[in-house]
Amino acid sequence: MYTTKLNLGLLFALVAIVAAQAAVDKCPKDEIACLDIINSSQCIANVIVDGRPPLTKANLAKCVEHEGTASNLPGAEKFCRCTGCHTAPINEAIIKTFNCAQ
Repeated sequence: MYTTKLNLGLLFALVAIVAAQAAVDKCPKDEIACLDIINSSQCIANVIVDGRPPLTKANLAKCVEHEGTASNLPGAEKFCRCTGCHTAPINEAIIKTFNCAQ
């Protein structure tokens, strides 16, 4: 009986976590520019979280403006089209750095 209650509790917790994650995903998957943002996650995290190199528009743009990207849009435009593709703190830093409209 105790195991059944524990299993049900874990199941409900898992469902709640999955539902919460699905609700906060605001990354437009049909936007080609977002592929560049997603594929550059490590570089973006290095700039925003670790400060290597320092957080500037130019340093962030370098993460998504290079040979082999999916989109030829400028970095600022890619970031502002895809403001929901990372964790909340990274998304907020992107929005603030590029003055993206919400």
